[in-house]
Amino acid sequence: MPTTTTQHEAAPRRGFISTWILDFHNRTVLFRLGNWLFTTYAFLAGAAFATGFAVSLWFDAMHGMDVVYMAKLYLFLAVPAVLVGLRAFSVMLEWRELFRRPLATLIKPGYMLHGGIAGGTVGLLAVSYLSGVPFLRVLDAPAFAMPLGEAIARLGCFVYGCCWGRPTRSAFGSRFGVRYTSKDSKVVRCAPHLENVKIHPAQLYALVVYLGMFAVFYALLPYMPFDGALTGIYLIAHSIIRYSLEYFRQDDRGRLWGKLTHTNLYAALMILGGVAALVYGGLHSVTSSADMSIRYVHVLFNGSIFPWICLYGLVFGFAYGVHYKKVGSWISSPSGGMSPNVDELSMGAASRMEAKARGEEIED
Repeated sequence: MPTTTTQHEAAPRRGFISTWILDFHNRTVLFRLGNWLFTTYAFLAGAAFATGFAVSLWFDAMHGMDVVYMAKLYLFLAVPAVLVGLRAFSVMLEWRELFRRPLATLIKPGYMLHGGIAGGTVGLLAVSYLSGVPFLRVLDAPAFAMPLGEAIARLGCFVYGCCWGRPTRSAFGSRFGVRYTSKDSKVVRCAPHLENVKIHPAQLYALVVYLGMFAVFYALLPYMPFDGALTGIYLIAHSIIRYSLEYFRQDDRGRLWGKLTHTNLYAALMILGGVAALVYGGLHSVTSSADMSIRYVHVLFNGSIFPWICLYGLVFGFAYGVHYKKVGSWISSPSGGMSPNVDELSMGAASRMEAKARGEEIED
């Protein structure tokens, strides 16, 4: 008598490694230490910033700068400015919550990339002044490094569950879709209706694009016509890419006026900044040729520089990925009896998403 095979028996068995990789986006918490939670994002954010820091120093080395001195200036001047900008812009997204519950809004985790770029620009102005290196040349170093660092950071976003994508509808979109089931992931905490719903891995789309952007930057590096050219290209290209990828994203960050979002505004300002860098650099800047014989490993494994790279990664890894008692909280019982776990999105964004899920079809 012929035997029948059930659907469960017919399904291919996956090994531990393949299962772990395919379910990587649900590995939000890496480990716990008492009341402290260390998210996987902590490791990836630290790796992203450390890598970007090292690539910036590599650029500096190729342009004949004192790399150890620049590393110290970056750490003590640029890092605080970046952190303040990251946090300030995140709080600005929730300005209504800030007025209603100021303490609760201030003491919960949250950072915004555009704020880090703005704050970092101010910090790099101080670096330029103290080092005597032209400002546009100083800006070119992080402009070269940002695409690679952001690619790694987007992998962190993927496993943390932030910057999530829209639900997939077509067969083509479903092929790449992922399901978040971890209660700790931000998408499930902020948009419970998306739990176990197949959505676009928008973070991975960004990862691929930014890796390609870095490869193009490296290929173009010997041909940069003047200081500031790389900065201008980065600011314009990043804004266009970010605006294009918004089609696949559904993490509503709140609106300013009408359909104008914070992302639209910051992208427009970055494009204006990029054009200004290109115009000013073309008119007033000089050319500083890169010594392409200096390799990344020469900087990375330099004993005088490596400790600074590690410290840089630790600062951002701790800032991004260490939480208290539960993911999404820096403190469990703030003074005044206010809970820090207020809506992590701004201006009723979660409510808008839930309404959209109930009544709006989203096409791929």
